[in-house]
Amino acid sequence: MAQLKFTRRPIPVLSELRPVYKIAQALLILHITGHGGKSSLVKIHLMNWALKRPERALALRSGAESGQLHLPIWGFDPAMAIALNLAFQDELITQTSTGGFALSTAGLAYVKLILADNSILSEEKAALHSIGKKITEKMVTSVSKEWD
Repeated sequence: MAQLKFTRRPIPVLSELRPVYKIAQALLILHITGHGGKSSLVKIHLMNWALKRPERALALRSGAESGQLHLPIWGFDPAMAIALNLAFQDELITQTSTGGFALSTAGLAYVKLILADNSILSEEKAALHSIGKKITEKMVTSVSKEWD
């Protein structure tokens, strides 16, 4: 009788779920779209949601230009929550008094390295730069209140 042999192989992890990738995204979000390197948790997750598909980033850019966000249902990403926790533990970000996050000195140095290398996270950088700092915390709050 024939025998089957299996060779155990490592299971690849999607880049979207890799902590270093998500930490880099979070730092870019804080630096490029946050005011003074600060942002609320809701805004970080909104920007993360936008980075998942080009049409989402386009919708945010349109909302930023018009001053009003009209978005379909969007949500929080558990991978981003874990990345924020890890970035906080590594002292790349600090927590603000309002429950948001801010870049630390180490986080700013790290994000500057990311920005200096055009070969990494180029799509994310382009999407975030197109949105810029035009999405205010007030706009984000009004969108999140639509859930209630």
